[in-house]
Amino acid sequence: MFSENDKIYQIPENALLKNARGEFFKRVLVIAQAELMHPGNLDFLKKILFAAGLDLSKDALFVELQEADQVALFPVEQTKQPESVLVFGVSPAQLGLNIQIPLYQPTPFYGMTFLFSDKLSELEPDKIRKANLWQALRQMYL
Repeated sequence: MFSENDKIYQIPENALLKNARGEFFKRVLVIAQAELMHPGNLDFLKKILFAAGLDLSKDALFVELQEADQVALFPVEQTKQPESVLVFGVSPAQLGLNIQIPLYQPTPFYGMTFLFSDKLSELEPDKIRKANLWQALRQMYL
């Protein structure tokens, strides 16, 4: 099998929580790709979550990742135990997950429900993508 020195992923364990913010009352982890050219993304994200009955600063733990960032999700799962993980513009591989999850489909995995979506700047102007996201969020939270 594996020895103690074997590493499956060489990713710093606390990298994801280092810049996280929020009170996490409803145990929702929100991960979004940082997009410097789209400063309105945070307001758009707050509107999305508000429509689903969530407050970004109170109900969630929010993390923005750069496009090249690689982080480990499972240390967060072990310490914070999120019930759901909403991901905007970040791939499963960036989170240390070797799985394929279709966009806009709530997917239970490892005791959490994942929802992967396009990045916020692609969602905002696209009515079809927003409708797909809204349908998935209603299924999860309403």
